[in-house]
Amino acid sequence: MTFTLTSPAASAVVRTFGGELTSFVKDGIEYVWQGDPAHWNGQAPILFPVCCSPKDGKIAFDGTEYPMPKHGIARKREFDPVYIGKDKVVLEQRETEETLKMFPFCYSPKAAYQVRDDGFDATFTVKNLDRNEMTFCIGGHPGFNCPLAAEDGGFEDYSLFFEDTAGVTASITKDGYMNAELPKLDILKDKTELPLVWSDYDNDAIILENLPKKTVKLVSRKTGKGLRFDFEGFDALGLWTPDHKQSPFICLEPWNGLPADVAETTDAKSKKYHRCLQPEESYSVGYSMTVIR
Repeated sequence: MTFTLTSPAASAVVRTFGGELTSFVKDGIEYVWQGDPAHWNGQAPILFPVCCSPKDGKIAFDGTEYPMPKHGIARKREFDPVYIGKDKVVLEQRETEETLKMFPFCYSPKAAYQVRDDGFDATFTVKNLDRNEMTFCIGGHPGFNCPLAAEDGGFEDYSLFFEDTAGVTASITKDGYMNAELPKLDILKDKTELPLVWSDYDNDAIILENLPKKTVKLVSRKTGKGLRFDFEGFDALGLWTPDHKQSPFICLEPWNGLPADVAETTDAKSKKYHRCLQPEESYSVGYSMTVIR
């Protein structure tokens, strides 16, 4: 099931399967990656209750291990609409007999999307409906077309611009895992611009931590046009495009949680940037996209 959201100057589409926003169009320009399977059939999945790959494909709660797929259980299941408006929709997912075999909690993640004339807002709210403390990670994985329009050039005519990079660390993974022994990248040392180069992603995602300001602009150096991405409340930002495919999109992935580290265990609380909720507690975080055109 899909819902079309409209403002006077823009429109968006939200899909109940995976609870994700699959389109944002303004002035005839589509900003969201449309899921061409020749490159990547995803679009903007919600990552819950893990971000990226868990250790050995498992996660443990109170000493008991459970199988857990990459990026978690929410993105491949239906959400139900709980609010439908002209410019906003709120979707909710609940536990099932199947999810309890992987994530042994009663839970409620809600995804709220609101379209604006110049962009959209995405808000994720997780509520613990269980009797026990719940440990989880939460993140986004939105893909944005790059280039956005023919006049803007190609993928490598774009740059990511950060407001402040003092103290930021940039990492890559090896065999899907974080590893403290891997050298840190110096791609943002003493600068705030990161030109997009396909070969930078031949290993996998680039993972940024300790960004002082949680905002980044994806802008064409030819035209100065693009988008601004704000992700206040998230601890890390993953940058990704498929390796060796020269794909025409970039994912800006805000995470509370990281890929498994070689040094961590399968214990959910060993995951960096995890969150914990007591029974009936809720936690909200989100991101927004604003057009620069």
